Amino acid sequence: MHLPNKKLLLGAAISLATLQAQAVPFMPTDARAMGMGGTGVSSAEVASTVQFNPALLSLTRDDDHFGLKIPQISIVVADDDGFIDEVEDFDEESELDNSGLSNVDLLSNVLDESTGPLGLEKLNQALTDLETAVLPAQYEAAETKLEESVNYLDTRLFSKNPNIDPELVVYSEAVANDLDDLNNKALRMNFGANMALAIPSKKFSLALSAGGQGTFSGRVLVSSDDSDILRRYPDATSKYLTAVANLQSTLKDFNDGVGGVSAQDVADAEEAVSDFAYGGPNRPADEGDTIIFENGDLAEGADDGSLNSQVEMVGVAIADLGLTASRVFNIKGHDIAFGVTPKLQKVTVFDYLYDLDGEDENGNEVEFDGDTITENSEEYTEINVDLGAAYQFGAEKQFQAGLVVKNLLGKEFESPRYVESNGTAGTIVEVSPQVRAGISHKTSWTKVAFDLDLMENDPVAFEDPTQYASIGAELNVWRTLQLRAGYRANLAGSDQDVVTAGLGISPLAVHLDIGLMANASDPEKEAGIALEFGVEF
Repeated sequence: MHLPNKKLLLGAAISLATLQAQAVPFMPTDARAMGMGGTGVSSAEVASTVQFNPALLSLTRDDDHFGLKIPQISIVVADDDGFIDEVEDFDEESELDNSGLSNVDLLSNVLDESTGPLGLEKLNQALTDLETAVLPAQYEAAETKLEESVNYLDTRLFSKNPNIDPELVVYSEAVANDLDDLNNKALRMNFGANMALAIPSKKFSLALSAGGQGTFSGRVLVSSDDSDILRRYPDATSKYLTAVANLQSTLKDFNDGVGGVSAQDVADAEEAVSDFAYGGPNRPADEGDTIIFENGDLAEGADDGSLNSQVEMVGVAIADLGLTASRVFNIKGHDIAFGVTPKLQKVTVFDYLYDLDGEDENGNEVEFDGDTITENSEEYTEINVDLGAAYQFGAEKQFQAGLVVKNLLGKEFESPRYVESNGTAGTIVEVSPQVRAGISHKTSWTKVAFDLDLMENDPVAFEDPTQYASIGAELNVWRTLQLRAGYRANLAGSDQDVVTAGLGISPLAVHLDIGLMANASDPEKEAGIALEFGVEF
C-alpha cells in the first residue's frame, strides 16, 4: 500500500471550490474604505464614489473638480475553518515520537519496511516456494523463509506488549485523523482592481470606471473510503498474517508428523491464504465497504494509492465598464442627489472538480494550468445598473446619508459543470441586487461613517452568508495626512468581525492610500490589503 503523495495533499491547500446557487459579495476595491471598516455609501469621495454610491459624485466638496484613481488593487484571504493549519499538519513534526518526522513520513516508513524485501515481498515469495517445492529441502527452505517473514512483520506491525499499540495502528490512525480534519474546510480569496476618472459637479457629474472583482473558494472533499483504508489496513493485515501463520503452523505439524494433521488440512490452510478477503471488520470483501484484500491480494485502491477524495473549486470574476451620471434635484426645498451607473459586465464562472490522486479519467497526471481554467469556465456578457441617492443635512450640512442598490438587474449564470450534468452538480452564480445604507458626519479635520447591508448576501461557495455592519473614522491633517481606523461585523456569521486601519498621504493633488484589515479574534482567519494611487483637485 502507498500513501497519498504529500505534494498532492499540500497542493490541495492552494486549490480553490463550490455548490449551487451562490452570490457575489459587496466588497469594493478601495483602500480608503478598507481602512475605515469598509464604509463608503455616504462617505466615499470623488473617484471612489462610483464603487459605493453614484449619487455622492454630486455632493463632493466645492473645490473638488477632478478625480483619477489608477490603479486601485486589493486582496483578501479568509481561512475561517483553519484549512491552512490542517494542511500544514501533514508536514509538521509528529507528536508520536522524537524523530522529527511527520505522521505521513512515519507511516510511509513503516509501510515501506513492511512491504519491502524482509516483509511482504519475502512472505509472498515463501508462499510461491511452498507451492512449487518438490524436494523436502525445498519445503524446509520455504518454511524457514515464511517463518522469518512472519516474525519480521509481527514485530513491525504488531506489538508483543498488549499495553502498547503497534506502529502501523498508531500512525495509520494519526494520518487518517489528519485527513478527516481537512474535510470540508474552505479557503476563500477575494481580489479586485479598478480605475476611475470622475468630474464632480453640483449641476451634473460624470465618471468613467473600469475594473474587476473576483472571488474564489475551495475545499477538499475527503472520502470516508480513503480514511477507512488507512484505519482498516492494520486490521486487514493482521487477519491476513493470522491466516499465513496458521498455514505455517499446519505445514510444520504435517511435516513433523503430528497426529490429526492431514494433507487436506494443509490444502485448506493454503486456500485460506490464497482466497483471503477483507472488506471491513467482520465483512467479506465482496460485501464490505472498505475492500483491502481480495483473493489473497491487495485490492485495487489499497495497493496503488488510488484515492476517492476530491478537490472542489469555484470562482466568479466580474469585469465592469461603467458610466456614472449624477446630479442634485431640489425636492420640496431639499437638495437630494441621485446617481446612476449603467455598466457592461463580463461574468466568468469557474467550476472545477478533480480527484485528489491527481489523475484524470485516462490515468494521466492532472496539471492545473491556463487550459484547465479555460476548459472549466463559462463567460457571459450582460448589462446591469447601480442606483444611488444621497442627502446632506444639519446646520452646516455636516451629516450625509446615502442609499445604494447595486446590480439592480439580478441574473443567474451557470457553470460548465452545471450545464454538462443537467443541473445535478456544479454551480449557479447569482449576481443579485445588493442594498446598503449609510450615514456619516464630517468636520474640516474628521469624518465618521456607518454602513449597513439591508439584506443578507449569499456566499460565493462554502463560507457563511454576509450582512455587514461597518463603522469607520478618518483624521485628516491639513488634507495632507490621513489616519483611518474601523470595524466591520458580519451579522450573518460568527467570529467573522474584522478590525481595519489605513493611512493616506496626499501632498498637493497626489493621493497614495493603503488599507489593512484582519479578523478581530485571529488574524490568520482573514486578512486583506488594498493600495491605490490617484490625483484629485
